[in-house]
Amino acid sequence: MSKSKPVILKNIIKNYIGNEGKLFTAVDNISLEIKSGEFLTLLGPSGCGKTTTLRMIAGFEIPTSGEIYIGDDMVNSLTPDKRDTAMVFQSYALFPHLNIYENIAYGLKLKRLTKGEIDKKVKDILELIGLSGLEKRAPNQLSGGQQQRVALARAIVMEPSVLLFDEPLSNLDAKLRVYMRSEIRRIQKEVGITSIYVTHDQSEAMSMSDRVVVMNKGIIEQVGTPNEIYNQPATEFVADFIGVANILDCKVDEEGSDYTNIILFDRKINLKKKFNNIKKSKVVIRPEFFEVDENGKFEGIVDTSVFMGEYQEYFVNVDKTRIIIKDYNPITKRVYNTGEKIRFGINEKCIHII
Repeated sequence: MSKSKPVILKNIIKNYIGNEGKLFTAVDNISLEIKSGEFLTLLGPSGCGKTTTLRMIAGFEIPTSGEIYIGDDMVNSLTPDKRDTAMVFQSYALFPHLNIYENIAYGLKLKRLTKGEIDKKVKDILELIGLSGLEKRAPNQLSGGQQQRVALARAIVMEPSVLLFDEPLSNLDAKLRVYMRSEIRRIQKEVGITSIYVTHDQSEAMSMSDRVVVMNKGIIEQVGTPNEIYNQPATEFVADFIGVANILDCKVDEEGSDYTNIILFDRKINLKKKFNNIKKSKVVIRPEFFEVDENGKFEGIVDTSVFMGEYQEYFVNVDKTRIIIKDYNPITKRVYNTGEKIRFGINEKCIHII
């Protein structure tokens, strides 16, 4: 079905005139290449520039400077309807007076396809999204998740080169969001369409994306796979924004061609890998990378101990530094209470220096 194309952004800047006539830069000279058929997520806090970037790709906003390509064509001067993209909004934007079939068929009718072509395309897409048999229902007779699937179907059935998602799951409850993100990913993979997805939800980005672009204050902090973003954050902002991280001061003691020795909590740790371009002596250690162990190298005092079901969460004071430890499957282990001494080690393969 897909005639997917890559998307390329070259030195994109978007300025606005803000309060009191002051210039505000929403997107600050970013460059990015989205591969054909890739699912790429723009992730970041409110005001980071992710939605503005998406809207510039769609044509709803015009860059102050820079170039946007879809395939080989520069599209800066093209209106949204000429860009061969389709947008899925968080509000669904379904026509309330049309049934599901008519909502999906609306754009096809504007393209003047024959009744037979429209009927086949609509039925095929209804089967793809799992709503066959519901085509005569009105939008208000469907659940939120079903309405979002109809909105997705209405975009995909137009066979655009690029599919754009503007926080499409933010109106759904938590359980339905988890289901819908897997559904969107399944459908995207089956269709093979280039997809650019905007969200502030880290779980969505990590579970759905081929690559994630972490944005902050109009710039790109890091581009990488979910694994790279989580385990090898490029900056302190990325480490802190994605999941939970212990960002700790350390001293780089010695560096070799294939190792780095650091001092952490007055103990030497030999990391069997070389870290390039170390700007600051800080390490990132995720809470699950600590290992509660009576014979562990490190010792602290439990400040808070919280049972979280699948893990026991400890806030531990070590040499006047507070760290978070997640000890999984606590039913099989000793649980430490507030005020108790706790010993622990660190999975040294998981330590990352920034």
